[in-house]
Amino acid sequence: MKTFFAATIALSMLAAPAMAAPYDAGHAGKPGMGQSQGHPGSQQKPQTLKPIVQKPVVQKPAPKPQYSYNGRKYDAVRGPAWNAPRGYDAHRNWNRGQKLPAVYRNKSYVVDYRAYHLKKPAYGYQWVRINNNVYLVKANNGLVSQIVFNLFY
Repeated sequence: MKTFFAATIALSMLAAPAMAAPYDAGHAGKPGMGQSQGHPGSQQKPQTLKPIVQKPVVQKPAPKPQYSYNGRKYDAVRGPAWNAPRGYDAHRNWNRGQKLPAVYRNKSYVVDYRAYHLKKPAYGYQWVRINNNVYLVKANNGLVSQIVFNLFY
């Protein structure tokens, strides 16, 4: 049994170079494996590869963020950079019924309601921007009565 395996391995090692040699090696001018003979006397034209032309990838623009107000959807607005007042947290969210500090009711945080499809505030109220949200607050004490989330992005 050992001699059978040894003989098989020896034969496979001897046959490996012959298997690796091309079919037409040593037969110059004669068609090799995979080549067509064509008609006698005709010359074959070398095949040229066509360059691969890739179509440009067209990316769809990302949809604009939207906000909802009074049952309608509007496109969010890219507003100017917003900075929190000194000493206050820039990422704090306020809820209805809470009172904003007087610093947030400053003119620099007040928003023009007409430019952003917001309803006209009642007498004594104003729209105030805090981060990306807009709050309707009472001007004299800062009581939050309405919130529009993500008006700015």
